[in-house]
Amino acid sequence: LRHFTDTNGQLWFWRRDFAKGKVRTNATQNLFVVRDLNTLVHADGTEDMALENFFADMEGTGAKFIDDLAAIVRGGNTPKLDNGAWHFWDHFFYYQLKRTPGAITAFAEQMNFDGKIAETVEKIRAARAENGRDPDEAGLAERIAKNAVILAQAARPSEEVLAQFAQMGLAIYRITDPARSFIVGDVPGAMARFRQHGGGWTHKTMFLPLTWDIAVGQLARPRAVEIIDIDMDQVRRMNEASTARSTVIAGRSEAL
Repeated sequence: LRHFTDTNGQLWFWRRDFAKGKVRTNATQNLFVVRDLNTLVHADGTEDMALENFFADMEGTGAKFIDDLAAIVRGGNTPKLDNGAWHFWDHFFYYQLKRTPGAITAFAEQMNFDGKIAETVEKIRAARAENGRDPDEAGLAERIAKNAVILAQAARPSEEVLAQFAQMGLAIYRITDPARSFIVGDVPGAMARFRQHGGGWTHKTMFLPLTWDIAVGQLARPRAVEIIDIDMDQVRRMNEASTARSTVIAGRSEAL
């Protein structure tokens, strides 16, 4: 989030439950955050923070990856990714699209998550009653729901997914006008159309803003890297797409 802040290191943000135009500011550590989001809780109350630690390590590597990528692109050069960088990018892209609180909520709504958890809890309660155990454990539904989310977050990309990613390259969408910038939403990534060199339009393509002036996506050429300069209209289309799927949006100015 620090790549989207203003000159004071603050983010201007708006939530859907705010009044129109009632934009506020906050520090990056206070936005898009749910405490202990990835802490697994066992039936005996003990906690497992392995996934929290995994994501913390990935964020550290990701911060350097983004810094290095941005410096190269802003310097007018095209990044060259070695096998290690491609491996990291594939996994970072996979996890980043699903692991934020906003993304979890969005996926849950699409798959009737609450209904499935309720069915599971009822089966557990029935089994406990049948075995002479107390079926009404306090907080059972909450624990089952939380742990189901964590197990889904911990799921690594399948071999089929990684094989598909290996057939893709890296598209880097660059804003050249410093008066324009990307917003960041609590549901990472969105789909937008892009104007082609011949004047036509692409199919809707996934993109993921990394900084105020750089977004990335997958390119339909194996392990190639292409920098695509985008104009004011394209930035607006991308920001509208990000806004449409998010509950909270943030950026580096009140006007934005």
